[in-house]
Amino acid sequence: MDNVKIEAKELLYPSNLLTISRLLLLPVTLFYLGCPERRREALACLALTMFTDAIDGPIARSRGEVSRLGELLDPIADKLVLDSTAIILSRTRGFPWPITGLLLFRDIGILLAALVVLGRRAKITTAQSSGKATTVALTAATLGYVADGPRIGRPLLWLAMIPFGISFVQYGVRFIRLMRGQNHPSGSNSA
Repeated sequence: MDNVKIEAKELLYPSNLLTISRLLLLPVTLFYLGCPERRREALACLALTMFTDAIDGPIARSRGEVSRLGELLDPIADKLVLDSTAIILSRTRGFPWPITGLLLFRDIGILLAALVVLGRRAKITTAQSSGKATTVALTAATLGYVADGPRIGRPLLWLAMIPFGISFVQYGVRFIRLMRGQNHPSGSNSA
């Protein structure tokens, strides 16, 4: 498990501080999302939260600070933000519950599979390009639902289902290959 070692200095990397700030902004964001009269605040918090996601990876790479901590925290933060946002929006803004269920199913599966891979192979699995595209597309859809409910959000959500479906299949195939010990062409350890 040596290659999964996290160093204390990684907590101070700007990219990891952004990821941690995303987690710290989540309760405030969820509070505003749950208050229909606070739509502007919810939109601002969610946009800020997701902006930190858009810039943390490029900052880490440009500074040569891609870290194990970032590889662990970033996908967990993404999933917590998007999944909890989907739950709140399903309760308050017409976000479809079946999509929320699929999102939760996929993300719990990805996290459990990553834990299995980490335990058996001492390797941190990183996001696929389709997973990153799904995050971007779902972010646009959730922002659309916050801004104007299903009128703007639903078309964006249906578009988001394209990379979502692709990522669902790709993560499953990747998990099977990693468990069989096969190398995957995009299975490098970079954030």
